Amino acid sequence: MEFVIWSQAIGTVFLGLVGLWLAHNIRRQIRVKLAERRVDAYVQLWRLTAVAVPTRATPLDEVERRALCTDMDRWFFDDGNGIFMSRVTRDLFVAVQGNLVCSVGSVKPEALATQLAGLPAEEAERRRGCACIRQVSLLRTQLKVDLSLHVGFRHLSEMHPVDRAFLRTCGLSPWRQPWRQGRFHAGPNSCVCGTCDRSPAGGIVEY
Repeated sequence: MEFVIWSQAIGTVFLGLVGLWLAHNIRRQIRVKLAERRVDAYVQLWRLTAVAVPTRATPLDEVERRALCTDMDRWFFDDGNGIFMSRVTRDLFVAVQGNLVCSVGSVKPEALATQLAGLPAEEAERRRGCACIRQVSLLRTQLKVDLSLHVGFRHLSEMHPVDRAFLRTCGLSPWRQPWRQGRFHAGPNSCVCGTCDRSPAGGIVEY
């Protein structure tokens, strides 16, 4: 009788361990599949933001900004890719997208909105299009952070003060990796409008 009890107890423990192993294995497989979906989603977003490549010679104009906003909206909602973003990346995405089409007074950060409000309309449009290119570039950098492609490396040179302020409005510290400036890693000038350089500026280096 005692042997039967012990056998049942051992069997119960064994089945419990098997169940735990199966549950862990299933969760691991789900995480792998979700990671694969995130990579695919981020690659799509990377491609559709190509219009804001930092090597272009001119700022984004209003037509390009609105078209990019529409494409990002479709990527996030219609294609369902927004569910694969981390919280901080989603917040950055929303801020970048909002700055593409919002009124000048609603542009983030407030310092940039103030600068734009004090400029002639044409010059303000150019500076906004220039800032949007850099902000989209920050988003692409964050995508790579989510995919652990920046661990151990510094890919940014000194940023414009308004870009650091923009990161702070999105809940990101501009003084932590990968945003922190690399001492010996100077990047190209990131201003393509000819007006941002009136304040200290650097560039965003994408790899």
